[in-house]
Amino acid sequence: MNIKLEKKNLFLYGLIAVLLILDIIIIGIRLHSKNISYSKLIFENSSYQTQKLKAVNNNASKSLIKKGYAYYKFNEQQKDILKTLYKESNFSISVKIGVKNFKNNKYNLLMQSEQIFYYGLLYEEDFDKKGNSVISNGSALCGTDLRNFYQNSSKDSMFEVGYALEKNLDESRMPSGIAVYSSSPVVIYDFYVKPVVVGFDFSSSIPFFGLASNGGSFGSKDYRFDFSGASMVFPVENTLYSVMPVYQVSFSPVKDYGSPDNQVMVKSSFSGQRINFRRSKNNNPVEIQSSTLQNPYGFVEFNENSSQVEKCLLVSNDKELLPHAPNKVFKALKTDPGFILNSKIENWRVKNYEVYEWNVFPHILFFDTLDYDVQGRFFTRLAFFAEKTGFKGRILTNEEIGDMHGYNAHDYSAETLARFFTLAMRTPDVLNEEELILLDILLQNGLIKKEGNDFVPVEGAVISISRDSQKWLRHNFIAHEAWHGIFFIDEAFRNAVAAVYYTVDDNTMGFIKGFWASQPSLGYDQDDEFLMKNEFMAYIMQQRLYGDGGVASYFVHCSNRKSVFETIPELSDWVRSTGGQTFEDAGRALNEYAFDRWGLACGRVSLIDVY
Repeated sequence: MNIKLEKKNLFLYGLIAVLLILDIIIIGIRLHSKNISYSKLIFENSSYQTQKLKAVNNNASKSLIKKGYAYYKFNEQQKDILKTLYKESNFSISVKIGVKNFKNNKYNLLMQSEQIFYYGLLYEEDFDKKGNSVISNGSALCGTDLRNFYQNSSKDSMFEVGYALEKNLDESRMPSGIAVYSSSPVVIYDFYVKPVVVGFDFSSSIPFFGLASNGGSFGSKDYRFDFSGASMVFPVENTLYSVMPVYQVSFSPVKDYGSPDNQVMVKSSFSGQRINFRRSKNNNPVEIQSSTLQNPYGFVEFNENSSQVEKCLLVSNDKELLPHAPNKVFKALKTDPGFILNSKIENWRVKNYEVYEWNVFPHILFFDTLDYDVQGRFFTRLAFFAEKTGFKGRILTNEEIGDMHGYNAHDYSAETLARFFTLAMRTPDVLNEEELILLDILLQNGLIKKEGNDFVPVEGAVISISRDSQKWLRHNFIAHEAWHGIFFIDEAFRNAVAAVYYTVDDNTMGFIKGFWASQPSLGYDQDDEFLMKNEFMAYIMQQRLYGDGGVASYFVHCSNRKSVFETIPELSDWVRSTGGQTFEDAGRALNEYAFDRWGLACGRVSLIDVY
């Protein structure tokens, strides 16, 4: 009996010991878990693994903050990762927040007074020497009133807010932690290290707000945002080592986008510069190169039809857009043609030219050159090769070109460019430096490619205007040449042009061809039917459809030129007697087609009006 009792006692003592050990482990886990955050640190677009943060206080170890501060600290490994990422590129640290909603009386009670929320970063000096407690609240500079997000509902609302680090920080000024404060219940989800972004984005179910390193307020959906602090985050000029950022603006779809004479617009102000966004059925997003604005960083406000705006974000441009040398830049800046005409030469990436890509029509490139001399070095040899009567298909030497002039504005298809450079490469030492730069631009932007010893077209076109042209001429030139660009790449448009071209009367066609022949500087090959359709369309669509300066008045003006009426007097008299009406009729058909397809119109190849 004593032996049995002794065995039972031993078993009982062993069981108690095991339970005590388990209790100690559980207590240890609980004590340790208080030092681990509920929220994760996620490194977007990176191979670094998701990690937990140190919870400096009790709020940070839980998902729900009923009220007060939650403090988080980076460990040494996380600090090293942040330093490594910062050396590669500036970044933002954002947090995703769930706002606890209440219904009826509780909702009404919350809405009666301000509900404060702060978010910011902590630095080494904000912690005590052991790093176990916070002695100051750090730079809690991003703030909102949570009433901007409350709903009379039992489901949570959510938002994400990001804080961008200041550029050119010393390693010693890298953040060491994060602070979150709320005066009413919120759920803290995860933190994200992502490419730096400033602005707002309502395009998804979780609205995003990105603040610059000077912080500020966020959350009210009034479609206004202060981007002035972005100068502390992004480059303020284009250099060999930096490219200014780009605004990304997008809109919700609209069923009715108006008519050519009364197009629906979203009107805005970028630091006082008026910018109107024309709506079209294609609902194209817009890229605004900050370098093309009069003041790149300032207060942005959308007013008329502002509820159609889904996002306005300022993001870094790709590093491949950097110049390759002080006089060479290859990759094009994507934007709308409306921003090209009045962009600041001082903000060009290189001195003599800037190159853009049409955001609506990929691979259509716009060259803006400092003067006609620069433009000529890029394109005069091409002009004779592509279009000039008696020279087509030949690569002229510099001696043969001499003082001959190409054009003051240019357009060339990918097919023509591929043929030109294929032949030029078989003609030793014929190309100048600018033409070799042009070849690199075409290859790097995907208009042509190398196959064996030849260049073959991919898609697209090149357009060029110059700062030597007067402002009104630049406007007409960019419209004229841009319509050529669309003609090159879009077969349906070519068919629509052909339908109009073949239905105009003999007098109309006779006058326009006689007008071209009367201008020796043009030198169009009138046996080239593709060229004739293309030029017929562009001369009609380069100016607005109606009124003074419209299509009809333009051709009446042409008929009054001495060189024209001396060459074709009867046809000139006929144009004046009809008031140019037949040209306007042709323009009306093309205008309706262009507006229905793209929201464009005669005299306007831009969806943006910039003032």
